[in-house]
Amino acid sequence: MVLENGTGASKEEISKRISDARGLMRAAELDVLIVIGRSFYDRMGSLTYLTNHFPPFPPGAFSEAVRGMGHGVLVLPMEEEPLLFVDHRNYRAEMVHVEKVQVEANISAGLVNQLGRLGAGSARVGIAGEDIMPATMYIDLTTALPEAQFSNANALVEQLRARKSETEVAYLKRAAEIVEAGYAAIFDAIRPGVSESDLCAEGHAAGMRAGADFVRYVRVHSGPWASWGSRWPQATQRKIEAGDLIRFDYVGAVEGYGFDVNRTAVVPGRKLDKSVEEMLELTVATSEASMGAVRAGAKASDVHAAASRFLDENANGAGQHLFPMAGHGIGLETVEAPIIRPDNEMILERNMVLCVEPQFVLPEVGGTNIEQMVLVTDDGCELLTTTTTRPWAE
Repeated sequence: MVLENGTGASKEEISKRISDARGLMRAAELDVLIVIGRSFYDRMGSLTYLTNHFPPFPPGAFSEAVRGMGHGVLVLPMEEEPLLFVDHRNYRAEMVHVEKVQVEANISAGLVNQLGRLGAGSARVGIAGEDIMPATMYIDLTTALPEAQFSNANALVEQLRARKSETEVAYLKRAAEIVEAGYAAIFDAIRPGVSESDLCAEGHAAGMRAGADFVRYVRVHSGPWASWGSRWPQATQRKIEAGDLIRFDYVGAVEGYGFDVNRTAVVPGRKLDKSVEEMLELTVATSEASMGAVRAGAKASDVHAAASRFLDENANGAGQHLFPMAGHGIGLETVEAPIIRPDNEMILERNMVLCVEPQFVLPEVGGTNIEQMVLVTDDGCELLTTTTTRPWAE
């Protein structure tokens, strides 16, 4: 097992993943699988899973000559060697575990040529990443290959990615350790008069020093913004005040594997209102109740239901204020399957890693959030994040 930065999955693990993907292709009666990924910090998951390639450049506008900047595409036939298209010659060749790699500014043209060479003019072609394939690229494909049968194959690779290998679990545990370092620096810097941006900078710096590939963002929402789960920008120049609630969301990755952990803190210097303190404690208890429903064999919806039931029974029917999404899987992408929603019947499996985050906003009081990374086990879950859930009490 390798945990040195800049290596990722081994060649043997990538080979097994490709073999597993071909097994699912066979069951789905696909002749070819196209796997597309976009930018290392964004939606590269399925592509990286099968190649260990992290597209290093942001997406750019299409032109006649450049079609696919910021993307990478794998063409995986049932029998022949897979071919990876990369958008620039500056890629980590020593990391990529696909033998055939083609640098191609016009990935659309490369795809059309390769599918033609494979005799895929009337083949059944699945697209994993159909939701992020640029419309121009899709039109290029369907125009050039009108007899081919293209279909959405997102779920084919996503189901493989959902259950983590032991190497992936090790990376995700390391990611959780980086969260601890980041929040330690952030909490130590909280005092009246510092800005949201000051706290954001502390989190970014601490995460990078602790070994992160990147810190994607550190959301810092203080005072009147504390109930907001997301906001532009990630942090402002607002000076925090004594008694302010501050809601944080700390997101990044190590070896491509993500961390995503929310916490709520209180700026010292003023006694908390009783209603606010009760809301904070209710958030902690709801988080613990939802994690109590996590185990192999449970449904994703069971985790949401546990949070809703706890709020109904302990907060005067407050389950109605629970957000529809109460968590998600995490891995090569920040948000992966399974999504924890009341309508998701996906079965949780051993070695899935989840971010459990039941969120609610109480009328006249407000809302906070705690997000925990957990590893699904046969009889429950293992908590990966050790950062305190009650920073206001320490």
